[in-house]
Amino acid sequence: MINSQFLQDTFYIRQEDPEQLLWSSPAAELLQPGVMNSFLELYGQRIKALEPAAAAVYMGSWLGFLALGQQYVLSAHNRCLDMSLDNLVIQLYEKDSYTLVSFKLGEGPEGSAPEELSAREGWLGATLEALYGCTLRPLLAAIAEASGVEIGQLWGQFPTKFNYYIDYLTSGDSPAELKERIQEDYRYLRQELPAEVFGRKKNPLDVKVRMIESLKEPGKQMRMKNACCLYYRTEGGQYCYSCPRMKEEERAKRREQARAATV
Repeated sequence: MINSQFLQDTFYIRQEDPEQLLWSSPAAELLQPGVMNSFLELYGQRIKALEPAAAAVYMGSWLGFLALGQQYVLSAHNRCLDMSLDNLVIQLYEKDSYTLVSFKLGEGPEGSAPEELSAREGWLGATLEALYGCTLRPLLAAIAEASGVEIGQLWGQFPTKFNYYIDYLTSGDSPAELKERIQEDYRYLRQELPAEVFGRKKNPLDVKVRMIESLKEPGKQMRMKNACCLYYRTEGGQYCYSCPRMKEEERAKRREQARAATV
């Protein structure tokens, strides 16, 4: 059985409205420029964005949770959720003074992997093509059109989030078979799903990970973000330590300051 509470707590996917709901719209309606403009304007105000681009990129990152939720269900349960535009409602809500995004699913039918192992790859590919080609791609295109952000920067928010959560899902005491399936399904997503599904020349999740020295732990490595999240374009924000736009001299200075503060 799929743990609906885990989906809600980890990937913000739910079946009921959240408390302190601020805004709600069927996903299909967000493809209309006026609706998307209104959404980004409200969301930008809530996160104190200095320009529409920041709200757009933040939303691109949020959609990564929707993708991760489906990826988890595919690997952990051999099932898939109906994430079609007509079965999806996108919401804003407030929790502990933060504005969060919620993905409410309707009563669309869940799907199951075929019993024959040899047929699973075809099912996996078709499910991922539907998610990325028919739900995420149109939504990201609408965000890009409304904000003026290049859609590649929106897709660029996905790899960093995926790498972190795939590590999380394959850690701990989970069975080895499950960990292997999570890793293999993620490999399929990156390397087998055609770039045309995303409307790109290259699959945007198939990226080379760059490593940098940890902020506070000498000798330890951490991943650099794949793309800038535009946190620095929000009120009081700055470049993240792992931002690809940060010069190495500034990164070294940030490390020195952080380590001095812990002495």
